[in-house]
Amino acid sequence: MILSLLQTDLPMNIMIGLLVIHLFCVVMALTLHEFAHGYAAYKMGDPTAKQQGRLSLNPMAHLDPVGFLMMLLVGFGWAKPVPINTYQMRNPRKGLGLTALAGPAINLCLAMVSGIIAGLLAIPAMTSGMENEMSPVFVAYYFMSVLSQLNIGLALFNLIPLPPLDGSNIVVSLLPPNTAAKYLQIRYYTRYIFLGIMIISILADRIALFARLDYIIWYPFMYVRGLLSEWFLELGFRLYTLFL
Repeated sequence: MILSLLQTDLPMNIMIGLLVIHLFCVVMALTLHEFAHGYAAYKMGDPTAKQQGRLSLNPMAHLDPVGFLMMLLVGFGWAKPVPINTYQMRNPRKGLGLTALAGPAINLCLAMVSGIIAGLLAIPAMTSGMENEMSPVFVAYYFMSVLSQLNIGLALFNLIPLPPLDGSNIVVSLLPPNTAAKYLQIRYYTRYIFLGIMIISILADRIALFARLDYIIWYPFMYVRGLLSEWFLELGFRLYTLFL
């Protein structure tokens, strides 16, 4: 995200302003994601997150330095996992699934709302222009666009069915206990899988084979993120033209 921004020739005051917008959007996306996990677990009967101070909208309770930096740099990352105890839930399997789903769901809802607002503001923002200073409408448009894309990226990344991401807990909640136990054995290899993906991505600019692998790995993710972002913006744009 900000890597492409830093490569532009924008004036320093505008650059700083846009970086602040990115920073705020990342904090907002990660905080709401983890809060949603804690709140869903609490509603299902598990008070663990509340007892440990994680049922909070305070970003400091949730942010993980590495995951935060990844979100800021490339648009997907993670926060500190909210602790849950399924044994305290009224329905452990259902509770696990709903708790895992709550984080990506709140991100997708926020992405849709902010994407639609960005679509509503697109034409006014573009016609207002941007020279040495950003107009208020452009700032609002840029903020909503970044917020939508970051939340889509965070939701999709966490829906990957690899432990400890949310997607794996959703899968576990749907499988019979014996099958779920076998499926969770993949967690012993997750770190190596992600390490391999990171190495491929790093070397993609230097080695043609790794570039092709990197494209294959990330194409579904980038395609869905782009598609959802386009849908939300288009809906907002159509609403704008409808009420002209």
